[in-house]
Amino acid sequence: MVKAWFIVAIMTGMYTDGTKDIFIFQHPLDHGHFHSSSMCQKFIGNHPFKIAKALVEEFGNRPPEKIMCVPEETIEKFMEEGGKRGEST
Repeated sequence: MVKAWFIVAIMTGMYTDGTKDIFIFQHPLDHGHFHSSSMCQKFIGNHPFKIAKALVEEFGNRPPEKIMCVPEETIEKFMEEGGKRGEST
């Protein structure tokens, strides 16, 4: 079974309830995801300006705290627990 991986950015700053802004990149590739963690990490390394542009459009000049590759199961669990999905990029 092929596992899907997504780029996720955790933004700096925290709300009074302890939550943070999370951005899930839905369309970094034509089909929207990567087939391995290494493919995802390579994309991050090769396209920092594309990632930065999407984050600036969404959050202004607030920098990300962390950008990482996350498996689909983790994204699904996050969404089930009430996470809000970012806009398509």
